[in-house]
Amino acid sequence: MRILTWNVNGIRACAKKGFLDWLHQDRPDVLCLQETRANEGQIPEGVRRPEGYHAHWFSAKRPGYSGVAILSKEPPDDIIHGLGDDRFDQEGRTQQWVKDDLVLINNYVPNGGRDLSRVEFKLEFYDLLLKVALAWEKQGKAVVITGDWNTCHQSIDLARPKDNQKNTGFLPEERKWIDTFVELGFSDVFREQHPDMEGAYSWWSQRGGAREKNVGWRLDYFLISEAHKNRALDNRILPQVLGSDHCPVQLDWQHEH
Repeated sequence: MRILTWNVNGIRACAKKGFLDWLHQDRPDVLCLQETRANEGQIPEGVRRPEGYHAHWFSAKRPGYSGVAILSKEPPDDIIHGLGDDRFDQEGRTQQWVKDDLVLINNYVPNGGRDLSRVEFKLEFYDLLLKVALAWEKQGKAVVITGDWNTCHQSIDLARPKDNQKNTGFLPEERKWIDTFVELGFSDVFREQHPDMEGAYSWWSQRGGAREKNVGWRLDYFLISEAHKNRALDNRILPQVLGSDHCPVQLDWQHEH
């Protein structure tokens, strides 16, 4: 099963940059989208319900803001919108997609804000996300958490760590939460498979030619239940795919029915 995650930075904008052509060429089994920034009725029909896919959209109450979606070739056994806390759920940030023993949790983690005014909100989101993930594990599920984490875990995960120690996305208290997920049994499989790979980024600022120079951040990744991490066959970043300021990240997963 090939699972992809992609922050599209507005699905309508991405659709104008060849999203559907890419989707029908790449044909992932499951595609998790973040920052869709549209209500379902605003999305062109071919994108809203792509041929060959079951589509689930979860939009924010505020127009043109946040939002997540999951497109899958096979229908899920269950899909849950949100984490069960209206503070986060009204912003359309999480979906829990359940199929056989797999629980795939798709997230658009809040940004802490340039003025850091939303850092506390973001940390509370991580706290609830972790509780939800651990509850699924107690039920014997293989949990795969993905999406835009909005935090680089280690210095190797961004081009300019020294310059960003006081900026959201690389604050010690944000990074500590990623440590906590790892300590409580969730593996960052990309970093385990590529421990020394530098320049592996999934987001670039749209200013100053950052993408061309590869001055980026690895903000999009998969954390997988430690007990099931051997089912992550391959995990790679796809910087050649254009259409957003983020690029997709791919996980090849050994699915057990």
